[in-house]
Amino acid sequence: MTSSRSNKSLVMALWANAGLLAVIVVVLLNRGNAPSFLSAAYGQNQAPIAGGAGVFVMPAQMQSNVWGCYLLDVDSKTLCAYQFYPGEKKLRLTAARSYRYDTKLENYNTELPPKEIKAMFDRQAAGQPAVPEQPADKDKDK
Repeated sequence: MTSSRSNKSLVMALWANAGLLAVIVVVLLNRGNAPSFLSAAYGQNQAPIAGGAGVFVMPAQMQSNVWGCYLLDVDSKTLCAYQFYPGEKKLRLTAARSYRYDTKLENYNTELPPKEIKAMFDRQAAGQPAVPEQPADKDKDK
């Protein structure tokens, strides 16, 4: 009887080893460039916007309960905004703009010009305060 029990436990241990080895083989075959039995999940590799051939569509929240999408045409350098009207079940063009010349501007509608920001960075890299101290106003004490 004892040999029967030891044979059963030996057989069970061998089956457990075989099962574990099978799992390891499946894992190794599904790594890298090896042929895969499982479908790949491309969640990390997908672009955040949909498109191709120079035209991209991105969902947009225009206001708190207003939805739509942006359409970016890289070839014609145009950005369009569409708003969805749920009552009418329609998507309407709300704005369109060519950005062809916008990208050629270097300093438009900015608080600090880029040259001042570079000077601040250079001062910081040299170990000095990024923003130089302003002289104290003598009129403030009076």
